[in-house]
Amino acid sequence: MTIGFYTWNSLAAVLLALCGLCTPCAAAQETGLVLRGTWTATAGSQTFRGSWGAGISRSNPNSAEGYWTLVNESDERVMEGTWTARKTGTRWRGTWTARITRGRAFSGVWDADISDTKAKTFTDMLRRTIEKEIAGSWQSGRYGGNWWLRGARTNEGTR
Repeated sequence: MTIGFYTWNSLAAVLLALCGLCTPCAAAQETGLVLRGTWTATAGSQTFRGSWGAGISRSNPNSAEGYWTLVNESDERVMEGTWTARKTGTRWRGTWTARITRGRAFSGVWDADISDTKAKTFTDMLRRTIEKEIAGSWQSGRYGGNWWLRGARTNEGTR
């Protein structure tokens, strides 16, 4: 897939803002609670998609860490990365990093305002994705867009 700098920068931001294969999160190892799903994101007029996973800590349910992947039109992984999150008031904020397969690294921030829900913890917010799509925004330098998460609907999505 040949794409310009803007697109790669956008892809990187989109993917980890949500959200490759990485080692299991420390939080997931601590608790065994892992949530997974798919995501879509925009960067200007482009739309991207991939998968995400989250490890939730029982000792701090308002923070989490996870991984995400970006796939191309042929479902080949072209980028992967990690993300972290923390709840502040009704907003969820986090950081992300990503690396293009055999290439450049990117980083940025993401957030979501989930004030219209009864989600009290980050775990609640991610579990909500199984029933209803959640949305937020991402940014990497001067680039940005929106993202949407959907949780897995099978037993494979949670442990």
